[in-house]
Amino acid sequence: MTKESMQHKNDYALEPVPDSEQTHGWAVGMVNGSLAFAVPGLITGIEIGQALGFYKSVAAFLVGGLILALLGSCTAIVGRSNRFTSYLTLKFVFGIWGAKIVSFCFVLSLLGWYGVNLDLFAYATNALLTDYMNITLNNTAIEWGGSVVIVMTTLYGFHRIERIAAYLVPVMAIVTALLLAKSVIAMEHLTAPVTSMSFGTAVSAVVGSFIVSIVLMPDLTRFCRKKHDAVIASFLPFFVLSSFVYIAASLAANVFLTADILTLMVKVGLGLAALLLLLCSSWLTNVLNLYSAALGTAAVGNSTKQHVLIIGLGILGVVASSLNLLDNFSDFLFSLSILFTPVAAIYCADFFILRQSALYCQEERIPSFNVVALLAWGLGVAFSIYSGYITFTITPIHAIDALVVSFLSYLVLAKVHTRFFVPKESI
Repeated sequence: MTKESMQHKNDYALEPVPDSEQTHGWAVGMVNGSLAFAVPGLITGIEIGQALGFYKSVAAFLVGGLILALLGSCTAIVGRSNRFTSYLTLKFVFGIWGAKIVSFCFVLSLLGWYGVNLDLFAYATNALLTDYMNITLNNTAIEWGGSVVIVMTTLYGFHRIERIAAYLVPVMAIVTALLLAKSVIAMEHLTAPVTSMSFGTAVSAVVGSFIVSIVLMPDLTRFCRKKHDAVIASFLPFFVLSSFVYIAASLAANVFLTADILTLMVKVGLGLAALLLLLCSSWLTNVLNLYSAALGTAAVGNSTKQHVLIIGLGILGVVASSLNLLDNFSDFLFSLSILFTPVAAIYCADFFILRQSALYCQEERIPSFNVVALLAWGLGVAFSIYSGYITFTITPIHAIDALVVSFLSYLVLAKVHTRFFVPKESI
């Protein structure tokens, strides 16, 4: 089975994946692994590296990557066991409308990523115009123009762009390897850092960089043959490949003393190619983000007018870019970790503990809302946010706090609900 077959929008979306379509874990893992080599992955490593210093940032990358890999293994096994998409899995756990609420939050996160990449697009375009034509344009104008191009590409050329994006991955992998090699050669220039971020916040930001992919793992791992394939599909991208990218970017930022992605790419020797690569990466990534956001919105609203959704979301994406998420990138990642880590924790608790790994069945009665799951989600998010104000935490890592609180809350509330609110004859 190819990557394209896994990503086909009608590929067993409403039914379990048959045995004939199953594949190895490394092939599934490379789908998420390709995301690690996009420009935002390098920026994650740069920002955390500069905030913590190289050696502490390496520890944060490894701890965060291990958390992602372990949590991803759990969600991956849920997907592999049931052979259902993430949306169907969420419906069993959160209810029909509860799953729509979660999916709506995913759409908002994709719009956030759209805004980040649109900022990168405007930055690269202005740098190109300034360096080679001595022209500087308003960033907002570039973002509106860029969004029009992205929307048109998504509407009329998505499947071609999907193939082009696949070729960009090895190019970015080579750039990352060059960045690491150049940085290792210049390591004698490594200086003592001035720490501006706590270790726990850095780990949470690392978790946030891939937490949406963690929750959506069943979309891919429903194609895995064995449970160990599902585990490989998690550890390969989230611990191995992403850590490699983050460490390379962190070392480069600390050796060359700059947080500017373009400057670092020029130091690798790319020159004009650095500008074009940054431009292409942000453009292609946003086409994929916009397409995914449109599919998610269609699922939430039961809409079939995808072209209208794509245009509307493209406009909202420009609004998201005005929030300057790129200038507050670590905060954006931190917020994603707090919001979505509880979702993964809850459906893992539901499958592995409450159901004791009993498979979901399409004939099951699904409620409109699972109040218990939604309440546990809210408690996990609220605790992580509020604990920052009262300086009380369970662990130094807010993402872990969100996971622990939501996981335990769901189990306790589910037991209370079953005991006091479910008629005995229906148990």
